[in-house]
Amino acid sequence: MTPALCPLPPKPAPATSTGEEITADQARLVLQHFGHRAPGRPDRSSTWNGRLVTLIAEADAANRIPLARAYPGLVAAVQLVRTSPTGIRTLHAIAAY
Repeated sequence: MTPALCPLPPKPAPATSTGEEITADQARLVLQHFGHRAPGRPDRSSTWNGRLVTLIAEADAANRIPLARAYPGLVAAVQLVRTSPTGIRTLHAIAAY
């Protein structure tokens, strides 16, 4: 009997292809979208930026490309949560509540 092989987890997505970084504010917005609100922080899901994060999270790959050009940090943060098993923890570290 051969042992079962477990697939490797996906590598974290780079912040962006242009070298932009995810800011603390962007990390907080994306965390809030995925249900991780910091105590004492206002709910920003109904603001323009909060709705933009929702749009990015719901966009398909073709529509995410122009959004990534305009909002590279937000798209990278959403991608990080979706593709990395440590994405939420990474954004918490960036947000540094």
